[in-house]
Amino acid sequence: MEAPDKEALVNRNPHADFSTVEASRPDYNGSCQWTPTKTPNPGWAYGDGANTNGWQQHSFIEIDPSEPTRPSNLNYKLMISSTVPRPIALLSTVSDSGVQNVAPFSYFQAVCADPPLYSISFVGETPNDSLRNVLETREACISIVSDTFIEAANATSINTPPHISEWPLTGLHPLAGRLVKPYYALESAFSIELEYHSHHDIVSPNSGKRTATLVLLRAVLFHVWEDAIGRDEATLDIATLRPVFRAGGITYGVCLQGFELPRPEAYRKVRESRDAQMLFEDFETRNS
Repeated sequence: MEAPDKEALVNRNPHADFSTVEASRPDYNGSCQWTPTKTPNPGWAYGDGANTNGWQQHSFIEIDPSEPTRPSNLNYKLMISSTVPRPIALLSTVSDSGVQNVAPFSYFQAVCADPPLYSISFVGETPNDSLRNVLETREACISIVSDTFIEAANATSINTPPHISEWPLTGLHPLAGRLVKPYYALESAFSIELEYHSHHDIVSPNSGKRTATLVLLRAVLFHVWEDAIGRDEATLDIATLRPVFRAGGITYGVCLQGFELPRPEAYRKVRESRDAQMLFEDFETRNS
C-alpha cells in the first residue's frame, strides 16, 4: 500500500496544466555561474534605513494564524512562501528491515557548531517513513541539493510504500555512509553522515494531536568535493555547490548571485562616532 498522498491535500501546484505553462517559458540556463556583485547600497551608513522608499507604498493586513475558521493548510502555505530561501536536504534513512528511504526536506537548517547539529521538521499527524526510520535506527545522511540534480531529488517526494526504496527512481548514485548505514548521493558536493541527537513532538493546541516532530541530528562525518573547499577545510565554494532553494508553492531557485557584507565594527568603536551618538539621542527623544 502506498503512503498517504499528502500532496493532494496541500495542493501546492497552482497550474491546471503545468506542462503547458512550463513549455511557454525560456530554457533553464545551466551555464550561469556564481556572480559576486556590490552590496545593494555600498555607501550605506548608520541610520540610513532601507535602500529605497518603496516600503512606504504598501499597507498591511493582519492574519490571525489561530483564527478558528482558518485551516492550518493556509498557515503552511504562508509560512513556506515567506520563510525563504530555504535550503533543501536530501535526507536518506534506512528502516529496521534494511529498506533505503530518501526524501527532500526544506524544513531544514544548521543549528549548532558544537556539537555540529542540524534540524529537520517532519510535518504531519501520521509519521512518514523518514521520521520512523530516524527514530528507530537513529541514523541518517543528508546531501545538499544543487541544480544539477534537482529533478532527481524532487522525484524522491513520491509517496512510495514503506517497503519500496525511492533511490532507483532517481537515477542518482548512492553510496553507503562510512559510519552510518543510510546512503548519500555522489552527485552532491556536500553530504553529511548523521546520528540522532534528540527530538520534540509538536502538538496542536486546537486538536491536541501531534502535528509535527522536530528532530536534531548530529554530524559525525562530512563528505565534500575536494575542489569545493579550501585548504583550511572550512568554507564551501558556493559556485561549486550551486545550491537550490525552496520558496512557496512549487517554486524553486538557485543561488547564483550574491555579495559580501562585513559585520559591523565593535560597538566600542561605533559609539565614538558623533553621528552614532546623535542617532541614539534622537531615538531616546522620540521614544521617551
